[in-house]
Amino acid sequence: MIFDLRVAWNEMIRAQLDFNSEWTSKVVAAQVWTLSIKATAQSTSVITPIFLEGQEAIEASKKAISQFEKEETQHPGTVVRLPGWIGVHTSVLASARAANRARKSFLELLGTEVEKTNLKTMSKGKFVRSALKVQVVLKQIERRIQVFDGTPRRILFTWAGNTAAPETVALSTVIEKLQIQLEDAIRDGDLPKEQQRQMELRALNGLSSDTLMHRYRPIAPHPRVMLYFGEGARYDAMPHANLPIFVVMDEKAPWPRVDGLGTFDPDKARRLRSDKATRYPVIPRLDLYLQADREAFKSEIDHQAAMPVATTYNQKP
Repeated sequence: MIFDLRVAWNEMIRAQLDFNSEWTSKVVAAQVWTLSIKATAQSTSVITPIFLEGQEAIEASKKAISQFEKEETQHPGTVVRLPGWIGVHTSVLASARAANRARKSFLELLGTEVEKTNLKTMSKGKFVRSALKVQVVLKQIERRIQVFDGTPRRILFTWAGNTAAPETVALSTVIEKLQIQLEDAIRDGDLPKEQQRQMELRALNGLSSDTLMHRYRPIAPHPRVMLYFGEGARYDAMPHANLPIFVVMDEKAPWPRVDGLGTFDPDKARRLRSDKATRYPVIPRLDLYLQADREAFKSEIDHQAAMPVATTYNQKP
């Protein structure tokens, strides 16, 4: 019901505000890098972050954590990111987990409501914006607040340039969507579209019913952060840098070494990685492939080394 969705929305907002209230009372240090809001879906050639520290960083972080609605000048297909780090003198882990659970609960309820409506051609984003009458940005809800109950010796911010978001898609799901599109094309008298959908359905006929396909959606350049707690050369955690991360630190102790976020230069990030598995295109229009062998690509949250501190990283909310 729409009423339940509204209740979950309000509870989610309240949980983020509760988290903001706790961590802002414990701040020892705060540094963030603001990124320009994108008015178009096109990737920016050069991205120059603006550094904020202290109270300015705190205010920007409070806004980013609870910001689930689109900015006035923001293109609906883009997200607002605020990479950075915040040091607190005592743990905020419990309230961060509560805030993350509230996000997860809202998204789960939204998925249930969309299934009930059986509107296969309507995305979750369109559904929730219509239901709540709010310009919701789902990807800004899907983020998790990352907290580490310890002081890393180093925090390194970098840019991820040529990356893709891997997604597994069931054959039955693809066939169902293509059949709906074919019916629409026939009803509209769109012969070229009708012929294309028929050709795509024929391309799937020879596949077994349990076939899983892979979609690789290119991701716009985005910041990432690596945290080093031990003395080894490999990082201990690499969460997404969409929001500031939180670490516990003694106010009188030295700060961790922080390598701040620099300017993104597309020329330096142009080279594609060479360790991808072979892919066979099935429906290029939908970026759907069959995978010939195990994909070497690992997402930013796949690093599963044992964490030396309590954390939300790689943990269920």
